[in-house]
Amino acid sequence: MKPYLLYECQEFVPRQSLDDLPFMQDLQVEPLLEAMSQGDRFVLDTASKLVPHVEIEASAILYRQQMVKDCIRYPDLIEDMYAIASNVDLQAADYRMQMKPSFSRNISVVEKLKTATALIAVILTALLALRNLGRSRLGHDRSEGLIRLFRRLGQAYPDTLLSDAGTHCKLLQQAVQGRRLRIGASLGDGLKGTNYTLGQMREAPKFSLIRRPGKSGALHLAHSLAEIEESALANVLRIVRRWIDETLIFFELLRFESSFYVGCVRLHATLAERGCEVAFPIPLHANERCLSFTGLYDPGLVLCNGSRPVSNDWNGEDTLLLMISGTNQGGKTTFLRSIGLAQLMMQCGLFVPAASFRANLCDCIFTHFTREEDENMRSGKLDEELARLDGIVNQLTARSLLLMNEPFASTTEREGSAIAKDFLTVCYELQLKVCIVTHFYELADWAYSQQRSQVEFLSPERSEDGLRSYKLYRRKPTPTSYGEDLYKSVRRRK
Repeated sequence: MKPYLLYECQEFVPRQSLDDLPFMQDLQVEPLLEAMSQGDRFVLDTASKLVPHVEIEASAILYRQQMVKDCIRYPDLIEDMYAIASNVDLQAADYRMQMKPSFSRNISVVEKLKTATALIAVILTALLALRNLGRSRLGHDRSEGLIRLFRRLGQAYPDTLLSDAGTHCKLLQQAVQGRRLRIGASLGDGLKGTNYTLGQMREAPKFSLIRRPGKSGALHLAHSLAEIEESALANVLRIVRRWIDETLIFFELLRFESSFYVGCVRLHATLAERGCEVAFPIPLHANERCLSFTGLYDPGLVLCNGSRPVSNDWNGEDTLLLMISGTNQGGKTTFLRSIGLAQLMMQCGLFVPAASFRANLCDCIFTHFTREEDENMRSGKLDEELARLDGIVNQLTARSLLLMNEPFASTTEREGSAIAKDFLTVCYELQLKVCIVTHFYELADWAYSQQRSQVEFLSPERSEDGLRSYKLYRRKPTPTSYGEDLYKSVRRRK
């Protein structure tokens, strides 16, 4: 049996390693993952695999959204499920070690059975706790994932099965502690016993006769009985191991899948404590071109600084190119990052940091942000940037999302604008969705003068005295970024 809390009928399979995803650094995803884990390394590891994994099917995203809503409504439920699965995983450590081929040859079958039967008791207790959780939830859960999981648990582990399993577990424990076994066998070649089977287990009597090792035959007989006992119990161990291994797979998957929702609940609680609004986004088909939201903010600023963020609204139906230019230090990069984070959170099944959010699904998110000087660079910054961009171009499809922050800033405005014009023209012809922040007025003015459809322009708001509100609005690009405002602010501090 599988939990199927992440998908309706499949398991999670990661596509890429975390190190191969530059957007993790560019979008500053780490504070988000830390807020989800709150010091729990297992939750952090799970979030690090699932959050960057872009789901391309709306059905999978909506399936998770239902789960997240249920978990937010009843946070103790998912925490209990995670704790139960984690405890089984912890208690299974000795069992896994003893069953390793390189380790197990030094341990007798009896000792392995002792460890296995102790683990069976733990597993049966955990299954009973999970099933009782499901019974207490009847009529409360709305997500298909939880409803189906608890229904399958009730069908697979009814009272009679758990009761019988508990009885057999106690008998096995008695058999390997003070044991009295009835063993059947067949006669083979040379009157040797074969096909040993365990026929009956009974508790050993309190008093027993002990043979004195005076005769060699007694020692030989004892040795033969030990071999017979090992052979019979080995068959029992094989059966027990098969059931334990299958059940441990279920609990491993349950721990992994439930830990993702534990992280979602913790992140939601952290944002709610700081007065931040969240919403469940509406994923649209990948063939559409839509980006529309209200109250969007960068959750990283909230999680790192604790300050209430400035939010922005945008309605970009059928937009291919969104160009953001204008005032320096006006919130352009933060705005771009908030778009990328919201898209990423939507496509892993999370809520988003906004009052509302609608966007088309993309098959991959690419970021191209400026990099600091690196001593290990073998060429100039422009060459390094072009090499990174070439790597992105080789993977882009018409359904991708590309976020660019100050591209080609390492060269002159004329040269950088010329490169960007050619690149953006190709992107437009391919119907690729691009959001770009630039301080090149030549580039912004060229794009505006083209008067192309599906192209929009945003600039940060600036008051007459030079103050920034960090709000962005639709407007024509301006030839200045008001860098003198920054100079004046530095002078005033002095």
